[in-house]
Amino acid sequence: MIRFSTSVHKISMFNRTLSAILVTSALLSQSVGISPVQAASAASVASAVTKPASITVDSQSVTWEYAPFVEKGTTYAPLRQAAAALGGQVKWNQAKQTVEIYDHGDTITHRAGTNVIQINEVRLMLPAPSKNMSGTLMIPLRSLSDAMKAGLQLTNTSSQMIITLKSDSSTIMSSESAAIDQYLKEAGYSGIALIASNGDIQLRKGYGLSDHNSLVRPDQKSRIASITKGFTAAAIMQQVQQGNISLEDPVSKYVSGIDRGNEITIHMLLSHTSGLPSNFTRAEGITMEDTLAEIRTKKLMAEPGAEYRYSNNGYILLAAILERVSGKEYGVYLHEQFFKPIGMKDTGTATPSTKTIKGYTDQKGTWAEASYYVSQSGTGTLYSTVDDLLKWDQALRGNKVLSEEIQETMYTPYSDRNYGYGWMVSETEEGTVVFHNGSGTGYSTGISRNLDNGITVILLGNHAGMDMTGMLNHIQEMALK
Repeated sequence: MIRFSTSVHKISMFNRTLSAILVTSALLSQSVGISPVQAASAASVASAVTKPASITVDSQSVTWEYAPFVEKGTTYAPLRQAAAALGGQVKWNQAKQTVEIYDHGDTITHRAGTNVIQINEVRLMLPAPSKNMSGTLMIPLRSLSDAMKAGLQLTNTSSQMIITLKSDSSTIMSSESAAIDQYLKEAGYSGIALIASNGDIQLRKGYGLSDHNSLVRPDQKSRIASITKGFTAAAIMQQVQQGNISLEDPVSKYVSGIDRGNEITIHMLLSHTSGLPSNFTRAEGITMEDTLAEIRTKKLMAEPGAEYRYSNNGYILLAAILERVSGKEYGVYLHEQFFKPIGMKDTGTATPSTKTIKGYTDQKGTWAEASYYVSQSGTGTLYSTVDDLLKWDQALRGNKVLSEEIQETMYTPYSDRNYGYGWMVSETEEGTVVFHNGSGTGYSTGISRNLDNGITVILLGNHAGMDMTGMLNHIQEMALK
């Protein structure tokens, strides 16, 4: 790879009088203008460190008309040229003294001389304000790359600065999905979204913040909450397919001490018709056996098989039954039977050290970082990515992990709430849609799969309380237009 060094501007050029700076700053630098008042910032960088710079963007060597420099540990680069090199369309709003960058459906704005950059409705703080250098707006490069979801590697040697940039390749947005993207932005959605048609990705994008000053990127991991139940049901049905479990087996065959466990069947647990209550104690360090001991103390809220009552405890029991039948821990079984064969490398059982996008809860009108989301095996412990969940969707559609007959059993509603086994079922004009939403401390998630037209919608949201079912349904409809 051939690299070219940028020209180095001498520090002495900045030692001008203030009036001279104000005159110079009135000139626009290739469509990006700076106000005369903000031009005074040039005088503050006399101590900046400049050296030859080798700049590579997407494996191509580039030169910038104004050399990047380092001041107080922050690397500055020319905003217009850097943003354009990363694929953004850059405009200068003279009236607002604001740079506007359009990238992957997002509007990125920055007012010259401030330390804020805004992506749609989300604000990121810069480590220092942008600076006008002879009519060229210089901005902290890492902040710009973060705003454009680009990759950045900075290396400083004694003789040169090496800048390696990689434009955002993880975001996918087809022209057909522009309306869905706009809908998600207007809805205030925060998290990761993926829409695919027969496995072909139409939209793959991150929205909002993943932590206090970083944007969500579409390749990040997230807790999936009750989408976990679809994996639990699939694991049990795999055991049914292999003849190791019968849907009519009573719970008491595998777990003792459950109220009327001799009447509650595997089928009832899967379809949420067991009558078991839903809630269980959530605290770090509680084991499966601890939770089972708690479930043994609970009384039924309805007759076994009489009605639909969503029950987390029922799916915890299914995980316990799976462990007893297979001889493997719940997470190990899923990894060996599903995740590894399908290639779901970024899916597993979450722990406090698992790096996922942060969850947020509404605290008096302000989104505050939520505490760690504690769950139990079978009901909500998994993390994943939208890419891995699409692999799961395609594996199911291709009958790679479960037979078509077994899946038909899973996608059959068994109550007036249209719940099958790990999936809710909806009959629409466009075909049968199976879906599941999830909620956990700071998270709202959902997956929706039209079995007939091949549309798959995956939402891994990191704001609690979002209407996932409504959003899934609306996006399914929009995807057909």
